Amino acid sequence: MSQEPLPVEILDDARARQRAGDGELTPAQVKKIARQLREGIAQLPPEQYKEKLRERLREIASEQDVELPHPDTRSAFWSYKLEEHPDIGVGEDLYSMHVAAAYAEAEESVRYLEGTPGGKALGELHLWDPAVRTALKLDKDSGRELAGDAWSALSQKYATRTENEALFFMAELNPGTVAYQTEAPQLREDGKLDIIRFMYPPPSTKLEGFPPETQELLSRDAVRAQLHTFAYDEKANELTKAGYLNLDVLRSLPTPEAQRAAVLELCAGVARLDGREADVEKLTEEVLALRAEQEAAAPGVEEQEQQPQKEQAQQVPQAQEARQTQVAQEAREAQEVQEVREVREPQPTPAGHPTPAPATVSAAAATPFMPGVTVTPKQVVPAGHGVLRPTEPEQAPPAAAKAHDTDMGM
Repeated sequence: MSQEPLPVEILDDARARQRAGDGELTPAQVKKIARQLREGIAQLPPEQYKEKLRERLREIASEQDVELPHPDTRSAFWSYKLEEHPDIGVGEDLYSMHVAAAYAEAEESVRYLEGTPGGKALGELHLWDPAVRTALKLDKDSGRELAGDAWSALSQKYATRTENEALFFMAELNPGTVAYQTEAPQLREDGKLDIIRFMYPPPSTKLEGFPPETQELLSRDAVRAQLHTFAYDEKANELTKAGYLNLDVLRSLPTPEAQRAAVLELCAGVARLDGREADVEKLTEEVLALRAEQEAAAPGVEEQEQQPQKEQAQQVPQAQEARQTQVAQEAREAQEVQEVREVREPQPTPAGHPTPAPATVSAAAATPFMPGVTVTPKQVVPAGHGVLRPTEPEQAPPAAAKAHDTDMGM
């Protein structure tokens, strides 16, 4: 499915925002953030401190304002980076956060999370900054985990306040992102699956090898908002497992209808986890209908067993016709031999004419048929029999073959 690329002006603004960055924090700023977040819990044991800090960050996120500024405001969601675009250079990394921000600034009534009052407040804590992480007494993994948890909480609230259109600045959902684990599920659970609109086209390499019908299906926003194509490990949660679409397995299915049934079956599994029972029922009904049509169109076991017999029966008339042609040809050849022989032998004399004497017959027989060639008399085989080999009498085809004879309309 074709999709209009984003305007170059949007990309240029996004590049400028990405180059500017957030700026480096001063030591005083880092100390102020750490003091605010560690107050009252700094003396706790490491694990208890970590959990209390997590709770504090989630509480801060829950208090933030992410309400719609106007009833008709559309909401932007972003993940990873923009890759397939005619104005993206080879090796260029243009992150979707900046693309979403540039688009929101250029369009009327569009917001993005980091631009809301709540997003700005949480952003001022600089939870992703390594200096802040160190000041909070967290290692790299723990710091990222708590930062992601806080932003996920704010993202969930942002999704619940989304109406009108949800603009997804991403090519596909990745199970390792907030978009897959938090934002998209919240929108689906709230009955807003139909307002999700992807702003980037799906990765073209992942559509290769599929018929047009399946490419169109995989390009639909509703499908892209539920499934992902990334392999997972044993630690993956149920949502990650339920939404995984194995493209190699899908390509191996023989028909577009079989592929459609497989995709919709996965969507039904995601809908079940979301608690969207009406969607589960609707999708399951279509899957069953598609599978029933496939079974009806496929040859049954009995038909498969009878197929060799049908092919054999179809070959019988062809063999008979070939046999008849061969017999006729042999008859003609025998007739020619007979005619040649008759030239060499005495012909019957009309009544009243004397029959040649034996010596005359012998002399005639000794006359060469062709100068320099001696013809040896042969026994003439009656016309209608094989010249090279005797033909066997025609036999009726076996009973099984006669049952499928062309006279029966097969």
